[in-house]
Amino acid sequence: MEANTNALAISAEKRRRKEVFFRWLTLYIPLFLFLVFTIFPFYWIVNTSLKGSTEVFAMPIHYFPHQPTFENFARLFTEFGFGPAVLHSAFVAIFTTLLVSLFSLLAGYAMSRYTFKGKGVFYIFMLVTQMLPAVVLMIPLFSTMVNLHLINNLWSLVLICTCTNLAYCMFMMMGYFNAMPRELEEAAQVDGCSLLGSIFRILLPAMKPSIVATGAYAFINAWNVYVYAVAFITDRRMYTLPLTLKTFQGEFGTQYGLLAAGCVVALLPVVLIFAFIQKHLTSGATAGAVKG
Repeated sequence: MEANTNALAISAEKRRRKEVFFRWLTLYIPLFLFLVFTIFPFYWIVNTSLKGSTEVFAMPIHYFPHQPTFENFARLFTEFGFGPAVLHSAFVAIFTTLLVSLFSLLAGYAMSRYTFKGKGVFYIFMLVTQMLPAVVLMIPLFSTMVNLHLINNLWSLVLICTCTNLAYCMFMMMGYFNAMPRELEEAAQVDGCSLLGSIFRILLPAMKPSIVATGAYAFINAWNVYVYAVAFITDRRMYTLPLTLKTFQGEFGTQYGLLAAGCVVALLPVVLIFAFIQKHLTSGATAGAVKG
């Protein structure tokens, strides 16, 4: 009896070790490698931003700055006008997020709750707009902005970013509305609430995570807009962050220290925002997948 018990214990221990080994081989090690692969570029940007111009090109490569310096960050704001560029990008991103969140909320509700003639055609048309690359629309959009006298005006980027992000955000909001029971708004309307009142007073608080996820998508796209900014913004005084970062890469060389420092500054607001909204972001990102 004791021998059988010991044999069973040994067999169970072997199975446990195999399970642990298999878990490490298929889960922990791949996750660790993926984490290193993901984080290393961000570490290298920060590492390069803290190096002097000579240490950046030092051989062998310095994986840690031997003489850390904040000179690159200081030069960004004193010599290259990085402060106004941050404000310009913030202006474009904030107003785009507000407009996209409002319009996608209303359009998503209409697409989710109503059946109207041409709904399928409109759905396909909006879907097709997401398949067109930005450069295909560049010439007609540039002509439109010239006629509207919006060249070298940040509102041109706000309008373009709103239009280009609205369709996808509308699809996101439509999925979120599909996951919300109709009984909520019907009960509110029975109690005397108007249609818009039921949306903004009843559905809006319940859909806060979904709205945050949609707004975050619009914000990050508007913050990083580059292709349209190159075409519509030619005045150096109106440059946004991506355009200012491009100036560090010239015909005869690249100022890697300044470029890395600028990338850190450009990433910092986005990282902070996502750190504060990550709880709503993770819950809102999957809310629309419950029911299509």
